[in-house]
Amino acid sequence: MPKGLPRKSFEWNYCATCGSTLVQDHDGEQERPYCAACDRFFYRNPIPASCLFIADEQNRLLFGRRGVEPCSGCWALPGGFMELLESAEECALREMEEETGLQGVDPVLLGTCSSRSPDKGAVLVLGFAIRNWSGILTPGSDVRELAFFSRHERPELPFDAHRSLLAIYDTLYS
Repeated sequence: MPKGLPRKSFEWNYCATCGSTLVQDHDGEQERPYCAACDRFFYRNPIPASCLFIADEQNRLLFGRRGVEPCSGCWALPGGFMELLESAEECALREMEEETGLQGVDPVLLGTCSSRSPDKGAVLVLGFAIRNWSGILTPGSDVRELAFFSRHERPELPFDAHRSLLAIYDTLYS
């Protein structure tokens, strides 16, 4: 799809279990995609993701310059989407290693924030503080550059969920 054009949200057409064509049916609340063969409704739920608050010894936070859309070139908190059968904590630690090269332990859930997404409908972001980590800082996967910023040096964040969770982080760790 050409850059700049809004993506159409995903529409359910076939059952993910048996492959049958879905029909619209009422689930007791509203019309939803339904598979008669499996007797199953399909819901448009938010997609779970994590973002990470990784602080150094001077209490500066780690940000990554995004190398992919959306917001390629902008600074953001490290993080990404949860994989199937992965816990939220496992997601946070995996994304940390993939994007920063660092290995963390004991992620602490700061809070959650849901936000609209033009291509995914909605994303439920879980913010984790990771105070214990080791390794060599190395940009990976979706990140071009990594840097720690003090509170007064922090870059503007492009994602509402990151800004909301950063406010929680600052309340707890300032």
